[in-house]
Amino acid sequence: MRQLFSRLPVLVLAIAVAGCASQGAQQAAQAEAAAAKADQAAAHAEQSAAQATEAANKATEAAERATRAVEDATREINRVADHLDQMRRDRAAASHGRRASHLTKSARKAASPSGASASASASSGGAPAAQASASPAASAAASATSDGVTTSAVAPAPPPGK
Repeated sequence: MRQLFSRLPVLVLAIAVAGCASQGAQQAAQAEAAAAKADQAAAHAEQSAAQATEAANKATEAAERATRAVEDATREINRVADHLDQMRRDRAAASHGRRASHLTKSARKAASPSGASASASASSGGAPAAQASASPAASAAASATSDGVTTSAVAPAPPPGK
């Protein structure tokens, strides 16, 4: 028995070492499993990063297309606005030209001796008609200014007794 007792600590020690070894093996296996999971997670993260980069590139391209579309639309709006402004200026010039030519014709008629004589007659009593000359010193004067505005002035008729 003595031999058994002397071998018992060695046996216990051997079992303990075997238990530790199996526990170490379990920990090693767990560490390997954790490393495999970490590798999977890293691969998944890398794949997700690649997808995110691709999505960011597509978003950048879409933003660039949108920017170009806005720039094109702005150019078109400016072109149309310039065209409308030119049409307004052309219309104003044409309208001013018609107005000026019409007023110039009227001014010429009023200034000419044959077209500008005015006659006034008395309605009762057979009074003689008063004649007004179209000369600038007499009754009517008309002139067209450089901005197309026509002015005219009519001098009062002399009293009937003079």
